[in-house]
Amino acid sequence: MYRSLFSLLICLLATPLWGQVGVISVTDEDKHTRKEDFYHTFEYYITPFGGEAASVGKCQATRIGRKWFATAAHCVAEKCQKGCTIQVDLLEQPISALAKVSHTAKRPAVFIHPNFSEKKMVKNDFALIRLDLDRASLTYYRRASGKQQINQVVTKAKFNAFLQQNREAARQYRRIISPEFPSILLFDDGNYLIDRDLSVISIFGGKREIKPDPYPVYYVKQLGFAYTDNFGIRQGMSGSGVMANTGELVGIISANLTSVRGVSKKGVKTEEYFMFPVFNQEIASFMESTMGSDYDKLDFKEAFPAYVKKSNRDFSRVLEAVESVELVNKRS
Repeated sequence: MYRSLFSLLICLLATPLWGQVGVISVTDEDKHTRKEDFYHTFEYYITPFGGEAASVGKCQATRIGRKWFATAAHCVAEKCQKGCTIQVDLLEQPISALAKVSHTAKRPAVFIHPNFSEKKMVKNDFALIRLDLDRASLTYYRRASGKQQINQVVTKAKFNAFLQQNREAARQYRRIISPEFPSILLFDDGNYLIDRDLSVISIFGGKREIKPDPYPVYYVKQLGFAYTDNFGIRQGMSGSGVMANTGELVGIISANLTSVRGVSKKGVKTEEYFMFPVFNQEIASFMESTMGSDYDKLDFKEAFPAYVKKSNRDFSRVLEAVESVELVNKRS
């Protein structure tokens, strides 16, 4: 996570994101608007080797291939530096399964963009998790409820019996482990208004909620990421996929930024942005070098001209705000 940053002239808060996005609707072809449409998005838990319970982190990730999940680099960079265990929660049901993978220097499962930096806002805040659900170690459990404070481990037989008795759960699980993945929008070096309605799903304790964004979303080549007005993003959603209503993966949730526009007798006037890296050439090159032949199986679609419009918007305010954050980071 980014830490709160302050200066005399500008007060900025940069935190990892958990939210959603949205824009101008240009189509009635709403293929990605229900909770069921986010079958590829999960919450997961990161436990550093040798860490205590308090050090366990929680983020979200989107499955993009049979063996690959995309997430935010800031979720795993520090916690997995000396090795970690990642557990992905698969079902939104009273009984679920955790898919586990361990990351070590000798057997890496977490791959962080080489140009990611905690001192630089959002750009290249991207990582891949290698986890094959067909071969992963699974732990089955019943979620805590009522007076029950902790989850209870159940056997594989009880998990399978639950799926047989619950058609909705069985349908969810079949789609989760299926070889069905979202298309990925690939951006070039232009400045664009994203011409789709966007959304992100919030997942906490297995409970899913779609968060649509009613604001315009812009991709700025100088920044290397997209931004929109913030609309209530929670910590814990970082790493989740930003999805177009037509079903394409646009980017990965990264951070909030709050800047002070001025001070008046009525108080401090602020503006808040939600920011996320998109799949541009820099991120795509990292994916290709990391994923090998699996990269060739991804379904990329060119963002321009079908999904974006060229923009001549003045981006000076957001550029100034981001630069101020980076300058404070460099001093700290």
